[in-house]
Amino acid sequence: MKKIYPLILCGGSGTRLWPISRTRSPKQFQKIGGKDSLTFFQAAIQRHRGEHFHDPVIVTNLRHRGTVVSQLREIQCGSRIICEPMGRNTGPAVLAASQTLFGRDPNAIILVIPADHVIEGEINETIIRQIDAAAAGQIITFGIEPRGPETGFGYISKGAENPDFPGLHSVERFIEKPPLAKAKELVDSKSALWASGISMFSARTIIEEYQKLDPETAVAVKRSVMGASPFPEALYLEADAFSQTRAEPTEKAVFEKTDRIATVPLNVIWSDVGSWSAMFDISKPDSNGNVLQGDVIVVDSKNTMVRSETRLVSVVGLSDIIVVDTTDAVLVTRRSKSQSVKEVVDNLKARGRPEAEHYAGAAPTMVPFSMPRGLEQIHQTDSFQLGTSQIPMGACIDLEAGHGRQVIVVKGMVHAQGPTWQKTVREGGRIYSDPDGPIRITNCADIETELLFMTFDIPVESPKSLSMPSHG
Repeated sequence: MKKIYPLILCGGSGTRLWPISRTRSPKQFQKIGGKDSLTFFQAAIQRHRGEHFHDPVIVTNLRHRGTVVSQLREIQCGSRIICEPMGRNTGPAVLAASQTLFGRDPNAIILVIPADHVIEGEINETIIRQIDAAAAGQIITFGIEPRGPETGFGYISKGAENPDFPGLHSVERFIEKPPLAKAKELVDSKSALWASGISMFSARTIIEEYQKLDPETAVAVKRSVMGASPFPEALYLEADAFSQTRAEPTEKAVFEKTDRIATVPLNVIWSDVGSWSAMFDISKPDSNGNVLQGDVIVVDSKNTMVRSETRLVSVVGLSDIIVVDTTDAVLVTRRSKSQSVKEVVDNLKARGRPEAEHYAGAAPTMVPFSMPRGLEQIHQTDSFQLGTSQIPMGACIDLEAGHGRQVIVVKGMVHAQGPTWQKTVREGGRIYSDPDGPIRITNCADIETELLFMTFDIPVESPKSLSMPSHG
């Protein structure tokens, strides 16, 4: 029996769901409903588990690896985790995962799943029926029967049914976020589907299409995978090669250009939850049409959503309003204006406000360099200093620019990002200061990491090798 590898993409920031979704704690890792509900990411994982599926492959940013591991443990799910050194849209992420799987399983069938959508209904039955089509070289993009003329979604115009694979249709064209008149025309035609972001193909097929349609990105991703750091916790893609990929979604890079593309309608209720109004729509209201999450009291209110994360929130006499209360920010908006929340985030970023990036008190911890007392005097004549730092999980430390400092990883594992390079270093490895700029050192282990610092008072014209990043 052929089995499918679910590929979960954990990029994006979901700024329209601020204040629960922020750059460093984005939408996919937030709970869908109350405190006892699954997160969007966990729900995506659970949706595709069972005898027809392998453990999922997760592609995420390095800063989110700890969150991914923690949330997988909560639902007791194994996985393969691939860490991107930087975001380059979905295309390079999908290709890197495909190349990684192809090396293990040349016949791998991959199902690409966004981590932050909500789906209700029997989705896997339709997907499983198309495994043979994917194995035969078809690239399948799954569509949703439109519920109305939406201007914020992409559309797939479907053609004739494939006689070899029942339910599979050719794709006539893709239409990206049409104006309202065009959206109405597409819905009235009964032949257009909303693009769901879910797709399926063999690893071999997507690699071949990238080699044909975007050979530069295909080569860069292959170099990044071949030069990756393969640790048990995750595969860390090589940064220099990955930075040379074309930052495009898979749809634009391949789907819109290939002659292997096909589509299948999904008979499910689907939402990309792109706003608080959409979040309201997927929630279960009470008899007054209110959606209440957390410690909430409402009086004389209807069709209103109130979400409280830490304290009591009371509302009186409201209608068609959304209130979201977090530890450091409160959002109040009309449901009809919830798409404009992104403008609040843009305003916060323009002012340099931390609330756009992370929760107050939840910024990346900067751990000070600790110089053990007395060692300066002992080694003063040798122009040498020694010190240690313990870095909590997820925290980071900056190594200033210059010559003559090096860091040894005594326990755990860190990711070092210099001015023009990145690398991951395990126990016994070293990082040398870089004269071209500071180095951000992040604990990417699941335990506290211990570092040993050594500082040498050496002249600027000292050997270049001492100031370059370590390969150890």
